[in-house]
Amino acid sequence: MPGRVLLVAAASLLLVAGPAIAAEQTAIAYIQDRYADAPEPGAKARYSPRIDKLWAACLDKEKQSGDPCMDFDIWVNAQDWEIENLEVEQIAADGGKAAILVRFDNFGRRETISYNLLKDENGWVVDEISTGCDTLSGVLRGVPSTAC
Repeated sequence: MPGRVLLVAAASLLLVAGPAIAAEQTAIAYIQDRYADAPEPGAKARYSPRIDKLWAACLDKEKQSGDPCMDFDIWVNAQDWEIENLEVEQIAADGGKAAILVRFDNFGRRETISYNLLKDENGWVVDEISTGCDTLSGVLRGVPSTAC
């Protein structure tokens, strides 16, 4: 009888914990989902507090000057996109941090974009994006692109 009680208790624990465990999203899945966002890749992305502050300052400058804060979509490294052959690879992970490398073709041009992610109590947040020419934090601060 004690064996059955233990088995029932373990099964009950799995039923309660199972959805919570299943709901935890991997860093790769988070980035893959962002490329499926509508109306554009990254539309539903969450950003770290550091990047949120840079976005707010950049948008304030945009309101004052009338110049766009960002004149391209850093998620595709272009203004327009037709993404094909999407590949998402985790290249590093350390507890609440992950580095993701994304490769895809955009109108026949091969793009490689890297992401630094942090994990908070609600899941993954983007702390940096790098296209090889630009970084998200640099663009938001007004740093000119490097020659590519």
